Amino acid sequence: MNNAAVLELLAEISEIDSAQSTDDVLKIFRTSIGNYGLRSFLISGLPIPHDSEWHRAILYDGWPREWFMRYKSQGHFPHDPCAAHSRLTAKPFLWHQLPADRMTVRGRLVMDEAAEFGMKDGLCAPVHVPLAGPAVVTAASDRIEIPPGALPLIETLCVHTFHKLSGFRAEREEIKTPLTSRERELLQWSAQGKSTDDISSILGVTTNTVESHHRNIRDKLDAINVAHAIVKALRRHEIQI
Repeated sequence: MNNAAVLELLAEISEIDSAQSTDDVLKIFRTSIGNYGLRSFLISGLPIPHDSEWHRAILYDGWPREWFMRYKSQGHFPHDPCAAHSRLTAKPFLWHQLPADRMTVRGRLVMDEAAEFGMKDGLCAPVHVPLAGPAVVTAASDRIEIPPGALPLIETLCVHTFHKLSGFRAEREEIKTPLTSRERELLQWSAQGKSTDDISSILGVTTNTVESHHRNIRDKLDAINVAHAIVKALRRHEIQI
């Protein structure tokens, strides 16, 4: 990778850091990864594999629409080898580097079907955020052109993009409707490890009422589950531990 390309990539990273909107970030990111043949990308948190609401963790979906619908309708998320490996490593990797002998039948199916939608190879840049769990920035195409030495810089670009978009989402969430005092109380008990039955007994309400409050809390915080809601409420200083 020549010096001019390195300087250009560093300049793009700096532009992302100073961008003032989600659209500006995505425009810079899309142009930058396009220089390496990468045309489709997804920026997302990685909930537990069998979380049916996994798609709520997506920060930006730049996959081909038909592929996303296929991926979702076929229940590919729990079997996606890229997602699985990204949970276990902090290092960026290329799709073709995934060990074929460790891939399940369903995992191979995910990769084979991705190729049918023009995503024959790609890269994953795992992002591990304290209190929020793993995430990934993944990009792909039918033919990628990543020169030797470029992957660490592309990883830096991906990580900066993820954090910038996460920051914009957090800012939007801060102006949303705050939790009620009852919702904060209930979530505080959840944060202390109390079950739905425990909270029902403590507050003198039915379990259905507790579950209803949890649904309202998830909706307000745009959380995929109670644990995710606890993390978001902590960040908004709505509860304490």
